[in-house]
Amino acid sequence: MEIETNGTRIHVVQKGEGQLALVFLHYYGGSSRTWDRVADALSARYRIVATDHRGWGASAAPSHGYGIADLAADAEGVIGALGLQRYILVGHSMGGKVAQLVASRRPAGLEGLVLVAPSPPSPMLLSEEQRATLTGAYQSRESVEFVIDHVLTAKKLDASCREQIIEDSLKAAPQAKAAWPNIAMREDFSAEVDSIDVPTLVLTGELDQVDRFSTLQAELLPHIPHATIRFLAGAGHLLPLEAPTEVAMIIGKFAYAIEDHSVVCSTPEQVAVAFDAALNAGDLDALLGVFSNQATMRLTNGDVTQEHFTDLRNAFARLLTSKPRITNTVRRVLRTGDTALVLLDWTLEAISANGDTQFQSGTATQVMQKGRDGGWRLVISNPLGLN
Repeated sequence: MEIETNGTRIHVVQKGEGQLALVFLHYYGGSSRTWDRVADALSARYRIVATDHRGWGASAAPSHGYGIADLAADAEGVIGALGLQRYILVGHSMGGKVAQLVASRRPAGLEGLVLVAPSPPSPMLLSEEQRATLTGAYQSRESVEFVIDHVLTAKKLDASCREQIIEDSLKAAPQAKAAWPNIAMREDFSAEVDSIDVPTLVLTGELDQVDRFSTLQAELLPHIPHATIRFLAGAGHLLPLEAPTEVAMIIGKFAYAIEDHSVVCSTPEQVAVAFDAALNAGDLDALLGVFSNQATMRLTNGDVTQEHFTDLRNAFARLLTSKPRITNTVRRVLRTGDTALVLLDWTLEAISANGDTQFQSGTATQVMQKGRDGGWRLVISNPLGLN
């Protein structure tokens, strides 16, 4: 269907049904069909809305208006025209930067945000040579194929998927192709992103060369400390096409948690319960979701991970190999505003390297904060207590 909004015509694809909608925004080089394999797996439960940005896919291509604010206004116009009352916004790469700006405005009906290999809200610094190369990346079949193989992907794509990417990249209007590297990529919405107050999920490819996790760690996550991170092993930048089944599963789980109001811990006591459940189940992603992505933790061996999410992830991945079982019992919670000091007693059972079962226990001191999304998360965890 076609929707007239913001002075242009936006092509929209819809499928599925449900009270909660998933609104998909594509990357620089894609179209609404970038999401087809993800959307097909989710349409049995959710209403799917996928748009073509102006100048891309089957949308109109006006001569101007290709900044992030313009693309955000287009998306907001589509959401308004469709009368969506409850929705999750899902943005990939350039679409992720657009989604961040939309979410920062705290629109009515927005219940969650999923950023898939997102561009950060800050400007991407490129040399003039790099900018010229990017501007010309989608000018010929050969140039698109080079970008697919050497920049965008880490996994081999099937022939139909590869052909789709080539067609979408070549079809876009010249002004749309030029706008991202020369205009939108340079824009800075970091201050606005500080206002995002809905549960947020960030998906990142382990081998992404475009928007590396180190960049997101430095330029995105500090603005959304309540965002939960999911790593996709062996994947590059085109996650909806390289790993559609896994992306759909993660988004579906997130959407279901929003539906049943379990997406965040509503009290500090619930954090301790969620930590136990995740650790005992060996669920690394759920375990990390208990923490702020800017958290500091001291492990029982004395090692400290401080405000670096990958260090925390690696530490817990090593711990889970010992098949641990933990029980946390909250002794006391002292709250002041959106900060809580939590004292709890814990016992841990784990298998050592030589196969013996070891037991540890102690009294932990934790600091938790309530995020802008209303969820409590660990920001400091010291299982050995205060000395």
